[in-house]
Amino acid sequence: MKQKIYGSLRRYFSQQRKKWKKGYTIIMFPKKHGVTRNLHIPFEIIMTFFCLLGANTYFLLRYPMRINEIISLEQTISNCKQTIAKQEKELKRVEPAIKTTHEIEGKINNHNKLAAEFEAKYNEVKSKNVSKTKVSRSSSYRPFQLPQYQLSSADTELTKLSVLNGNLDFLEEELRSSDDKLRQLYSRFHAYDLELDYTPTIYPLVYKGYITSYFGYRRDPVTGKLGVFHEGLDIGARTGTPIRATAAGIVKIARRKGNYGLLVEIKHGSYGFSTRYAHNSKLLVKEGQEVKKGDIIAYVGSTGKSTGPHLHYEVRLNGKPINPKNYLP
Repeated sequence: MKQKIYGSLRRYFSQQRKKWKKGYTIIMFPKKHGVTRNLHIPFEIIMTFFCLLGANTYFLLRYPMRINEIISLEQTISNCKQTIAKQEKELKRVEPAIKTTHEIEGKINNHNKLAAEFEAKYNEVKSKNVSKTKVSRSSSYRPFQLPQYQLSSADTELTKLSVLNGNLDFLEEELRSSDDKLRQLYSRFHAYDLELDYTPTIYPLVYKGYITSYFGYRRDPVTGKLGVFHEGLDIGARTGTPIRATAAGIVKIARRKGNYGLLVEIKHGSYGFSTRYAHNSKLLVKEGQEVKKGDIIAYVGSTGKSTGPHLHYEVRLNGKPINPKNYLP
């Protein structure tokens, strides 16, 4: 079987060699009288000629297309060069931008420190007793610091850009944290400011008088009895001295009441405080009236159980009398 296949292949290639050897003959006749000439061209040369002709035709037709591609690529290269030049110009600003991030770091730390000082002061005021709650002004302040990189002239602009991006991420996180802290502090200050409006923190007389009797147990000035609990402060003043509300609130009592004489009682919001102003000569408010902190509500007198013109001033918290002196400025 193999011998038959090999024999067939030999015969095929033998026929092809004979065909190639034959080639073509060109006969050239003279114009007038002369010798007729024959030019034999081998088949291999004819095939080579047509192959070269086909290749030349292909490249000749493809050349205009290549020209368009080259023009397009040159335009793209030109655009890329412009973009690169613009980026290089922008990258030159990276190093100054890194310095700016460190300046911002310092400003944020200063703001955070100031906020911590305000918070410490707020805690001191809120406590009403600085000696018991002595808080360091910077106890809650912890400065933050950007990552430190030792950049040199050998560092590429991309390295510096990476450092800048890292710094910006840190600053963004710290700004978000600082913003949250400031919002919380503002809310606390706002709430406390509202609370202060309803807290008796100002002096009850327009003109400062003198304390004639303190809060606590004492001898009754009228009966002389010992061990009588005095629920407020007696502040001596001339008759007609204006009395003011020490906090905002609603007038609950504005009438004559027993030993208090002409009495004004004010309830101060929902914070549990109420105040009483007794022995007045004249009342300027009515029950149910809303008053603001500092409004004039009555005049000093000596009505009720009294030995002379003075203001009996009480501060109550949740209905129980407390020492008013703790709330005087």
